[in-house]
Amino acid sequence: MNCVELFAGAGGAALGLEAAGISHLACIEYDADACATLRSAGLPCVEGDVRDPDLYLPEWVGCDLLWASFPCQAWSSAGKREGAKDERNGWPWTVDAIDRLKPEWFAAENVTGLLTHRGGCASRCLGPEDCPRAYFDLVILSQLRERFDWVGFRVLNASSFGVPQHRRRVIIVAGPRAIRFPEPTHGKPSGQADLFGRGLLPWETPDYWPSPSPTVSAVGECKGSGPGGNPEKMQRASDALYLAIGRRRLTVEECALLQDFPVGHPFQGTKGSQYRQVGNAVPPTLARVVGEAIKKSRRS
Repeated sequence: MNCVELFAGAGGAALGLEAAGISHLACIEYDADACATLRSAGLPCVEGDVRDPDLYLPEWVGCDLLWASFPCQAWSSAGKREGAKDERNGWPWTVDAIDRLKPEWFAAENVTGLLTHRGGCASRCLGPEDCPRAYFDLVILSQLRERFDWVGFRVLNASSFGVPQHRRRVIIVAGPRAIRFPEPTHGKPSGQADLFGRGLLPWETPDYWPSPSPTVSAVGECKGSGPGGNPEKMQRASDALYLAIGRRRLTVEECALLQDFPVGHPFQGTKGSQYRQVGNAVPPTLARVVGEAIKKSRRS
């Protein structure tokens, strides 16, 4: 299979899809530092805005897979959750790319906040302009069903597949037929088998930690473990914290390992930019198991 990837970032999803045997025609990314990272990693970077029709080459039309980790700030529980009203909502741009490229398969990754109702919306829906879940059901899924014979989604936790980090993300897949979403291979050690008599491998964990880490953020902290703000202020706060109680901020390299990147992945740019690239990435293993599921269905 081949793939065109939108919002490619530092290459987390690309590494995973390549490991699944899906080669990239292009990794489209806007951020200059992330583009430098992609090039340094040997990935086919196309630097530019996914909204620019001139970026798309005629030979990409009819590609096997279009992958889009469209911007999640509009839906993240850590932000204002302005959803469809947020100018950073990348879904309309993604639909335009689907219509240009007409891929056989489509896959996307996003935050689980996209599946939640806003406020009291569960009892009286506020509508797709104000409610993330309504936007997901009435816009995203509806538009995909207009373009593909089958559409499905599943919340997957990266730690369930051997990544040393709890990172729950909604995975959306659309294509000509149903896929079987990947089942967990790792879990909390219990010695118990699943319904099919298979035992799960124990979680992968950071050194000296009993379980996978919390979600790594784009500023080098595990979610809920430290102050927010820009990386420079956080570094000063981290230095003070280390002097006081021996805790420090994670390095870029440590965050990258928790995010499942290979040792030595060539992140480029300032430290702040590198933290953002790592924290916004898709763990490669998570992309790999999704890519393998698509390939398996494609062969059947």
